[in-house]
Amino acid sequence: MFKVTIHPDNKTIEVLEGETIFAACCRAGILIQSACGGVGTCTKCVVQIKEKAPPASAAGVRNLSCAEIEQGFRLSCQIKVHQDLVVDIPPGSRFYGEQILTVGGCAVIMPDLDPNVRQYHVHLPEPHIEDQASDFDRLARAIVEEEPRLEAGLEQLRELADVLRESDFKVTATVCGRRLIKTEVGNTRGTIYGLAYDIGTTTCVGYLIDLTTGKELALASRSNPQAAYGHDVLARGDHADKGPEQRRELQELIVGCMQDIAEECCRKAHVSPEECYEVTFGGNTIMTHLVFGMNPRHITVSPFTPIWSRASKVPALEIGLKLSRWARVYALPCVGGYIGGDITSGIIAADLEKREDLTLFVDVGTNGEIILGNKDRLIGCAAPAGPAFEGAKISCGLRAMSGAVDKVSFNPETEDLELHTIGNHAPRGVCGTGLIDAVATFLEVGMIDPSGRVLEPEEAKEKLPPKLAARILPNDNGSDILLASKERTLEKRRDLVLTQRDIRELQLAKGAIRAGVDMALKVYGVSGDQLKKVLIAGGFGNYINPAAALAIGLFPPDVTQDQLEFIGNSAAVGAKKCLVSRAERVRIERLARSVEYIELSGRPDFADVFMTAMLFPGAESL
Repeated sequence: MFKVTIHPDNKTIEVLEGETIFAACCRAGILIQSACGGVGTCTKCVVQIKEKAPPASAAGVRNLSCAEIEQGFRLSCQIKVHQDLVVDIPPGSRFYGEQILTVGGCAVIMPDLDPNVRQYHVHLPEPHIEDQASDFDRLARAIVEEEPRLEAGLEQLRELADVLRESDFKVTATVCGRRLIKTEVGNTRGTIYGLAYDIGTTTCVGYLIDLTTGKELALASRSNPQAAYGHDVLARGDHADKGPEQRRELQELIVGCMQDIAEECCRKAHVSPEECYEVTFGGNTIMTHLVFGMNPRHITVSPFTPIWSRASKVPALEIGLKLSRWARVYALPCVGGYIGGDITSGIIAADLEKREDLTLFVDVGTNGEIILGNKDRLIGCAAPAGPAFEGAKISCGLRAMSGAVDKVSFNPETEDLELHTIGNHAPRGVCGTGLIDAVATFLEVGMIDPSGRVLEPEEAKEKLPPKLAARILPNDNGSDILLASKERTLEKRRDLVLTQRDIRELQLAKGAIRAGVDMALKVYGVSGDQLKKVLIAGGFGNYINPAAALAIGLFPPDVTQDQLEFIGNSAAVGAKKCLVSRAERVRIERLARSVEYIELSGRPDFADVFMTAMLFPGAESL
């Protein structure tokens, strides 16, 4: 066992011999940036070893400069601990809290209050020689109109006699589904609460709801701590497939995150977690498997088969969630391997199946999910956009956190680029919305052509204003575009640039989404101008500049900005609906079965559509 001291935390952790710095920090709750799950390909987990830096191996110093290597910089996921170390984690390698969307943006009509957990205060007639009904039948008889098929377990039956007689047969019965879960002395109505979660790949948001009134009492959010094992669900699926210990590790991380959110919500509302009786959540299919500790490996390979896709109802304690001892967890149903409970939740949030007009629903993210239709028919598909929209696979990519460039524009007066960062701090990287904004601006001013090629420096001098031309730098693999010199960045280690490869990564991501949309329209037999609305859901989608999205060709050319509507966190809205209404659960389970799923990878025409979709508008004229 060795000691590793982490700065600037000034925290010393004990590390097993051979454990990587990255893994040890994650275990200690010190989260480091990673897009590859710790296999050394993303090079975002750079740390500086202040004393006794290990020799520079090829894997440990990938993409680092000679000066950085000399100063002790290494990739934390590749450096195994064989001695005591002092390690500094630079700000750019830190996984900080990010910009998290917690509200829905669409007009939502919440259903009539009819939660799965209900309370009844009753005054029962006492038993006598002419009424020898059992204690349970006596209680069941009192609420038979509301609960015609009441059931009870042994634990509830064992305590029932004492509770009834202690209270002179004036009790409050708490029922979950058809099952009596608790009988209390006196009138305790108004002490039942539930939690609704949107469990995303990158973020997790939870809401505390009073199940007596339907009122939202508090909310809290966190970055998904599983991100330490990869930005995308495929990397986490690979980690889970390594064995039961790894699956348990991932499950404990996300359930621990849910627990933290629950406790924060309860503190804000002055509620005890023991008074929370039900949890609902919507998540993509792989995240749902990981919450339940199931191996999602068969979702990640053809034919992309989940273990379970129906709505799930399990005891909260069974997954390690510590609320009421009787609390239950309801996972919203999935359509298939890549259309999960977050999307079925979005369908009921936006009332897609009730609409007369043709509507397109798109959740833009690592996996772009698409639903098209109206009350007559709904079809769905999923496009593997990859993690570029989350800042991964981009050389200077970050999630939407403090210091991330989120807006890029051209100032005609200065004839130069202008950057905006989250929090107005010195730039430390570019998030997904900033990447879209930047590329739209590059196309506008001619720094890249519609094929996605960055101009050569000499070519730029002929075609661009001097300040823009000076931003195009030579590189062996195509030109780079300078966003900020290292003196202007947070860490002052290296220039902040977008490379030709970064542009190609964006083209792959937007091409996948666009191809999915084009395929859905093709299968449905309609064009973009026949759409009444294009609903853009999710945290990332909510922050996209609509003009920039159209400028890079994220949607077909016949879709206009007037058709775009940003509906925010629709996954959370659906989870809340299912928490307060049993009818909404029946509805979402029916919808999950009725959506027609199109597997894009199985269509022979998808490859050609995808290749065309990668190009930017105007490429047809080249």
